[in-house]
Amino acid sequence: MSQSAETAELIARAEALVIGAERELAASKTPAELAEVRASLVGKKGAVKDLQRSISRLPKEARRDAGQAVNVIAKRIQAAIDTRRAEVDAATGHVALDPTFDPSWPGTSVPDGSLHPVTLVLEEIRRIFTRLGFDEVSGPEVEDAWHNFDALNIPAHHPARLPSDNFYVEGDRLLRSQTSTVQVRVMETREPPFRVFAPGRVYRPETVDATHLYAFHQVEGLMVGEDVTFADLKACLRTFAESMYGAGVQTRFRPSYFPFTEVSAELDLRCPGCLDRGGDANSALPGAIDCSVCGGERWMEVLGCGMVHPRVLRSVEIDPERYTGFAFGMGVERVAMRRWKLDDIRLLVENDVRFLSQFR
Repeated sequence: MSQSAETAELIARAEALVIGAERELAASKTPAELAEVRASLVGKKGAVKDLQRSISRLPKEARRDAGQAVNVIAKRIQAAIDTRRAEVDAATGHVALDPTFDPSWPGTSVPDGSLHPVTLVLEEIRRIFTRLGFDEVSGPEVEDAWHNFDALNIPAHHPARLPSDNFYVEGDRLLRSQTSTVQVRVMETREPPFRVFAPGRVYRPETVDATHLYAFHQVEGLMVGEDVTFADLKACLRTFAESMYGAGVQTRFRPSYFPFTEVSAELDLRCPGCLDRGGDANSALPGAIDCSVCGGERWMEVLGCGMVHPRVLRSVEIDPERYTGFAFGMGVERVAMRRWKLDDIRLLVENDVRFLSQFR
């Protein structure tokens, strides 16, 4: 037989092998059947290996062309096997194992993540007020003027309603500027007595600095019932402060004004920026005047509070002659600042993993 005839015969065998392989692959319905066909075609003793071995028996000058032809055939068969494997896996729900995977090799450890400090503080606040008998409630972040202002005794001419102090969406709808809106919604739907707290995000067009953000978290607290007094409010908030910061925490109630409470006060905590500079709460602290948090005041405002204004009670049809109540709203980020003695609130929103990974 001539050399060209030997080469032609080998190529014809290869073409016939492709036709037979396509037929056998099409008949394979399960991963096991496909594995048998694959072994018979491209395994160590398969038909493709047999063709490749046959090349060495050809004359030297014919081997190059025959080898190229057989390699093309081998690639076509392997592509057909891969296509059929994907079809069979999809039909049977079989997940093919990575042939390079060694199950005896030690696993790769993934470092544990950590919760954000604001999330940690929120969870602690939940635990504290739940122990005090408060129910958790929530409300929408996009509010109407009634719930954000009118029902809270903030009239139409009040400067707190100016567009420069709020994020208005359209008409009288806006991103809520306080979680006190939930206070109104609760009083509209519940009969006294009740105790609730409402954590959530609020929005104000503040200039971002060491103590202010334009989007932050608040927790609103509300208790309404018969014979609720300011003493109950002070006891509740002092219990909160001692539970959050320990029995030695320094607090003070400072007279203030809010349209929706009367009387009104603010709860201050000893400034975290000054806390480690020595002295007591009433003495001059070295370098306190340079503190970016308090500006030398030595105290940091954490929350506003007071007795619910009779007008607020009347707006939701609760009789102020029979019922009284107290309310408070705290900034969660400021609670976190005092908890970990942070001197800049912006640390909580800069998303520096080196900073956040310290909190567990």
